[in-house]
Amino acid sequence: MKNRKTEIAFFIFGLGVFVYLVVRFGVDQITSNIAGAGWSLLAATLVWFVIYVLNTFAWKLLLAEESRRVSFLHLLMVTVSGFSIDTITPVIALGGEPYKVKALSGLIGTRQALSAVLVYRMVHVLGHMLILLAGALAALAFLTLPVSWVWMLVVIAAAMLSIVVLIISGLRDGVFHRVQRLVKRISFLHRFEPALKKHEHDFNEMDDVVTHAYRNRRGKFYGSLLLEFLGRTLMGIEVYIILRGAGVEISIISAIFVFVAYSIIINVMFFIPLNLGVREGGLFLGLQSLALAPMVGIFLGIVIRIREFIW
Repeated sequence: MKNRKTEIAFFIFGLGVFVYLVVRFGVDQITSNIAGAGWSLLAATLVWFVIYVLNTFAWKLLLAEESRRVSFLHLLMVTVSGFSIDTITPVIALGGEPYKVKALSGLIGTRQALSAVLVYRMVHVLGHMLILLAGALAALAFLTLPVSWVWMLVVIAAAMLSIVVLIISGLRDGVFHRVQRLVKRISFLHRFEPALKKHEHDFNEMDDVVTHAYRNRRGKFYGSLLLEFLGRTLMGIEVYIILRGAGVEISIISAIFVFVAYSIIINVMFFIPLNLGVREGGLFLGLQSLALAPMVGIFLGIVIRIREFIW
């Protein structure tokens, strides 16, 4: 009950931010912009079809021998519906993962399905971290930004690089193996050692699953990661298309920076259900830092939400 109340409180907070931004921008202005979005909304929806296709190809590469038992169309349907469930999950956007396991279990078995979902999730997250890193570096190299954003991007780039190194290290050596070593080295973590020891066999099996793709199918692993990176890049292209459709002059690098800005804020404020108000606030700040009309971020956020509802 307490957790439920917390979720409701966060939802109300996000709703309050959203309403404030809508009122500040003006309902009439928003509706007229959406009415004029036209082709850009259709284009953004089609861009996400390409993104989902890239995600599905990336996942199919990781399935290896099991891929013969799962058709591309079936995997595409599971991908789209799984990410749709993630979108409406109140916290952390992981609600689609149990569904994906269930959807694949009948074809490849529960253990293989769990393995496939776990490995793909790690590659999916790694692709996200890489585009945030690349976007931050590109913004620092090619855009003129306020000093506060420059320092923020430096910190973000360093953080993303650290996370990428940690994920690659986990894929190479095993996530739980590294956790066990960390627990043994740090004194105040020793209390968790008995619990880890009790489930050591299960953790070792999970590590075998995680490391198998990286160690034994490295070409397919990097091919999958490249497809995920391209998919994330297209999310920045979506921002470019929608803003151009609204008559906003913006470069592709600037659009990718706006995507990076709101994506970072969404991940920091992951506990807000549906990212309500958070995405719009991130878009507001990103556009403002580029000396563009920041309230266009509300229009952009609403068009993105309409695209989400369509899918």
